[in-house]
Amino acid sequence: MKKTVLYLIIIVAALTGCTESEKTFRIGVSQCAGGQWRDKVNSEMLAAQHLFEQNVKVTVVNAQDDTERQICEIDSLSDAGIDLLVVAPNESAPIADAIARTRQRGIPVIFFDRKAMTDDYTAFIGGDNVEAGRTVGNYALSLAKLQAQAGHRPLVVEITGSMGTSPAQERHQGFAEAMQQQDWLDYQPLFSDWSATEAHKKVAQLLAENRVPDVVFCHNDAMCTGAFEVVKGTPYEQKVRLLGIDGMPEEGIAYVQKGWLAGTYIYPTHGERVVRLALDILTGQPYEQENPMEGMMVTPDNADIIALNSRELMHQNHDLVTVQDKLEDYLGLYNTQHKVLIGSLLSILLLLIGVLLTWRAARQQRRVHEQMKRLSEEQTLFYTNASHQLKTPLTLIAGPVRKLLEDGKLKSEEQGLLEIVGRNVAQLETLISSVLSFRKEMGSTVSDETAAEAVRQGAPADAIQESRLALLKQEDTDELPSILVVDDNDDMRRYLRTLLADKFYVLEAADGQGGLKLARDIVPDIVVSDVMMPVMNGLQLCKRLKEDAVTSHIPVLLLTARSSEAQQMEGYEHGADAYLTKPFRADLLISRIYNLVRSRQQLRHLFEASDTMTQPEASAIDESRELVDRPRPSSQDKLFADSLKEAILKNMSNPNLKMDELGDELGLSRVQLYRKVKALTGLSPVELLREMRLQRARTLLTTSTKTVAEVAYEVGFGTPSYFSKCFKQLFGEYPTDLRAE
Repeated sequence: MKKTVLYLIIIVAALTGCTESEKTFRIGVSQCAGGQWRDKVNSEMLAAQHLFEQNVKVTVVNAQDDTERQICEIDSLSDAGIDLLVVAPNESAPIADAIARTRQRGIPVIFFDRKAMTDDYTAFIGGDNVEAGRTVGNYALSLAKLQAQAGHRPLVVEITGSMGTSPAQERHQGFAEAMQQQDWLDYQPLFSDWSATEAHKKVAQLLAENRVPDVVFCHNDAMCTGAFEVVKGTPYEQKVRLLGIDGMPEEGIAYVQKGWLAGTYIYPTHGERVVRLALDILTGQPYEQENPMEGMMVTPDNADIIALNSRELMHQNHDLVTVQDKLEDYLGLYNTQHKVLIGSLLSILLLLIGVLLTWRAARQQRRVHEQMKRLSEEQTLFYTNASHQLKTPLTLIAGPVRKLLEDGKLKSEEQGLLEIVGRNVAQLETLISSVLSFRKEMGSTVSDETAAEAVRQGAPADAIQESRLALLKQEDTDELPSILVVDDNDDMRRYLRTLLADKFYVLEAADGQGGLKLARDIVPDIVVSDVMMPVMNGLQLCKRLKEDAVTSHIPVLLLTARSSEAQQMEGYEHGADAYLTKPFRADLLISRIYNLVRSRQQLRHLFEASDTMTQPEASAIDESRELVDRPRPSSQDKLFADSLKEAILKNMSNPNLKMDELGDELGLSRVQLYRKVKALTGLSPVELLREMRLQRARTLLTTSTKTVAEVAYEVGFGTPSYFSKCFKQLFGEYPTDLRAE
């Protein structure tokens, strides 16, 4: 039988092994900011995912000009298991440590467009910023010479980007080189950031000082819009010639066509070349460490034709992305169908195994039944023979003894001895009759199944206790609720075990101290305890249970012979959930236990309206529920719930969060955390963590402008695709559907 199951498992493994696809290279892209130029790069990289022979998955995140955020995103991408990192640093120096951590993991790093202050990188690809600055500088000289020919000393102004970034440093270097030794003009660099607002301020200040520049070079086209707003509609609009860099069809090139700019430098994107370089590195192909890309100057003379070509290329790229999305949908459908087929085959195999095991179990059960039947017949025969063998000699003894006693001819000493014999014979007759009557009763009223259960119950109590302890120390044990009986009287524990064994996993302790240790180890569903006990009495045990964060949620039922109201009040003051006085009826005890277990399950509302929900969501949940008389949570339960939610929220963005780490933060073992959370919420810790992540994601999607990928990483999902799958399972719609609404 074992060999058959092993063969089937091997077959299943072979089938599932055939479904494994070839290696997919995961490329993480960390952009420093947004804007049309970077959006174009991102679009080109996404479109290039299916241009090459290898399988590629590109994931893009955007730091939105926030260096600290970019550092966190780089670490998150590395933790998510990417194969290669492409990064455009927001600032050169601060980002170096994050790059070093990535390289320590053995992950190649490509600097794109910008560099960080470190030599530990795999390759660089991007425009030559020094050449871009020099080219714009030479064009600015040609414009300034027209003013110089009219007998005017031209003023050329450069407004830089943030000098903490490599593009600004290199563009300034190239432009300054072009301006060197030009004694016939005035050149003034103004150090700024990359914003149109600051460029607006710089030009406005020059005009306020009556220093009208002839040429203004801004480090990007967006800055030029701020400068143009200053001179627009003034006599200086035609005099001040604006130059920029980027050359996007809808920005710089369009501004040249409209006459706002005298020129712009097309700073190349070529996202497909970035992906090609990444694949060369990952597949061990030869590559260059430095990969400069050429740009060109756009002037009013060539703007129309360049704009036409650029728009056509962007449309083609958009169409390619659309085709790629549809292809991924088709591949996803194919993979789903493939998995369904494999799953069906697996189900059939498991069904065959199940049928085989069921047939074998049924055959074994028949054998056991036949053995029990034979044993019962042999026992009946034994008792029948014993009846004759015992009663006959007893009759022969008892008869003569009675006769001798009735004659009255014996001496007093002999009379006394014979009376002793008579009494013991009578006692022996009664004992034998009782044994035989009990056997007759058992044979006529007890079924074979009950007899088998009696044999099982006859196992040593210590062995049963050890096996159930081992079972309850597992995380997920849902067959029966668990109950801990604490009493110093062996007979009382045995009696309670007999009453409850078919409805609960019963654990026992002989005093409060042992009961407290067991309760912390196994976290039972309910505790039934005597009050008067050595070492630690029931009141002290109850108080300690309610004060402990691990056991505070467990209902406690106290059993005692003390029946006064004052004594019962004392029990409730120590945290008891119910009180039962001795002697008690068995059915009343069982009913009271079940009521306490059900009431405790109603405390799950502590987590139902989570802080991660918005207020309307929480209200909708409350309005849709039936009103129930819920028990008030204890302060320890509320404190635990708050601590757990706080720990989850603090670690939510960590996709590799382990339940052991969460338990350590709360001071609980993995099993204690599982049983505590399961008792309060009905969910395992893993399920609760995933649900809170998804609730938080839903809030972010409806209250922020973050992309689906950004939200997925923020709430701790390693990949946006798995996040979308889980989101659909919980809410019935994909995140993109919610964002569209």
